[in-house]
Amino acid sequence: MSTGRFPDLPEQGIDPLGLDEANCVSKPVVMAVQGICYTMGLELLLGTDIRVASNDTRFGQIEVKRGLYPAAGATVRLMDEIGWGNAMRYLLTGDEISAREAWRLGLVQEVTAPEKTFESALAIAQKIAKQSPIGIQATLTSSRIARSVGNQAAIKKLLPDLIPIMKSQDFKEGIQSFLERREADFKGV
Repeated sequence: MSTGRFPDLPEQGIDPLGLDEANCVSKPVVMAVQGICYTMGLELLLGTDIRVASNDTRFGQIEVKRGLYPAAGATVRLMDEIGWGNAMRYLLTGDEISAREAWRLGLVQEVTAPEKTFESALAIAQKIAKQSPIGIQATLTSSRIARSVGNQAAIKKLLPDLIPIMKSQDFKEGIQSFLERREADFKGV
């Protein structure tokens, strides 16, 4: 049954584009990209949280060159990532964005040699995985609310969402590990 939303997901499906807030991936997504990242590839990239690109990556929303337009989120998200004028420049011309320019614009967070791209993205993901799952989830949720609903909606939830976290074992472990000058061992409770 079509919901009128793109993509039409199966029951309990996860939206790979991150357009349907109710069906987003619940964990941070770190993406490594190499080579050509055009159209749907770039729109999938925009649905991720942290992006690492090899220095030979070429990005582009080239749909206007084919009589189409980017209908999987780029017209909504690219301006959030790189600003209105920059987004319009690339969306309306179909021009390529080099890896270095993507980094300068804030589209990717790191540029590496091709043989280091996956390794670098994995290192970031592993660093995230060592943090408190409760803190990571709250951070991701708050950030997503700010992005999709607005800053004021996220601000209203800051303190109410923080109170139960401050009662968690992870919070206690975080404080204890700080006092003992050691790496925390979070359990997600």
